[in-house]
Amino acid sequence: MEENINNNVQENNETIETSVQEPVVENKPNKKNSISVIAIALSIIAIFASVISLFNRPTGEDAVTAKAPKVIQKGDLKIAYVNTDTILAKYNMALDMKKDLEAKQRQAENTFKSAESKLQADYQNYMKTGDKLTLTQQKEKEKELQERMQKLQQMQTNLPMQLQEEQVKMNKKLLDAVYAFIADYNKKHDKYNVILSNSYMSSPTLYIDKGMDITDEILKGLNEEYKNYKEDK
Repeated sequence: MEENINNNVQENNETIETSVQEPVVENKPNKKNSISVIAIALSIIAIFASVISLFNRPTGEDAVTAKAPKVIQKGDLKIAYVNTDTILAKYNMALDMKKDLEAKQRQAENTFKSAESKLQADYQNYMKTGDKLTLTQQKEKEKELQERMQKLQQMQTNLPMQLQEEQVKMNKKLLDAVYAFIADYNKKHDKYNVILSNSYMSSPTLYIDKGMDITDEILKGLNEEYKNYKEDK
């Protein structure tokens, strides 16, 4: 029993500290019980990759239009595009969401490290003083340590899933804000028949005339709207 606890505690010695830019790992990760640092880093970065992908998917009425394109019979077809890479890099709402996700990750990691350190300390103390306990007390203590170790392992498993859930919520909120703003912007100005999404990694177009780029105008409006939203909270 003692050897089993010792082995399992040692397996959890690996920290789950990561950063978005450059994950740092002191020890070689255990594939069975430890969280992949690459997976955690990608979990944070993925919010932007997944949003870029979703920007290029038709939604709501647009989805119906994609199946049965509307043909413009008269007048000029007015088209513009928005660079979603720029929106994600400079839209303050997206930047705040990224910071929030990083903060949630750090908080979860700190909680894990605190519980891990406490378990290690209690185990070491038991190894030194356990012989002074009765056999019944030893059995109870070993059971307690074992249960705490299992909870620690479960905490490791749950962290990536929790980050993924946060991603989904943030993606939806961000996309709703951008789509709603662009729809309102176009309605007020009555400018375009089509506004496309353009991205370096994922784009339905191979070439667009730079004169059709309205990214700066949209970004400015988005940040002004978000600023007012934060001030009114």
